[in-house]
Amino acid sequence: MKTLLKYSGIISAVLAIVAFILLLATPAFTYTVKENMLGTKKSADIAGATAIFGGTDAKYAATWAGVLAFILIIVALVILICAIVLPLLKVKALDKFAGVLNLVAVISLILAGVFAFCIVAAFKAANGDASGSSWIGSATYTIGAGWVIAGIIAIVAGVFAILPAACDFISKK
Repeated sequence: MKTLLKYSGIISAVLAIVAFILLLATPAFTYTVKENMLGTKKSADIAGATAIFGGTDAKYAATWAGVLAFILIIVALVILICAIVLPLLKVKALDKFAGVLNLVAVISLILAGVFAFCIVAAFKAANGDASGSSWIGSATYTIGAGWVIAGIIAIVAGVFAILPAACDFISKK
């Protein structure tokens, strides 16, 4: 258990990097639209970068959940890297600061994981329904597997980041 606690910051940083890559590299979701009365369907994958930053052709607006998940994972990565480097400096004044940074990283990772699951609702709010004319039929949205995995990994990374503080609190009781 002590070995796991010793490397929990590094494990958390690696998991956050994987979640970051999955957010950018995988499709955020797929929407399927019924085009006509005969039931012809049209599908489209919305890439993760498009869901975060918006489309280059101004067809899609950026989503608040994608932007927040992206920013929170970057903040958590910077904090986790600082938390790995600060103990190497061996400055006593930075010990309490490292604990606060760890807490901010935990909150950032867990919120980023939650926001990754909100991408479909955020896309609908930012862009409206993709079907165009609603009397024909509405679009069905399916969140991408990469974003689901990224959300789970971000939450797990947050749990790994909190392990040293939780074990220290339990051992002092």
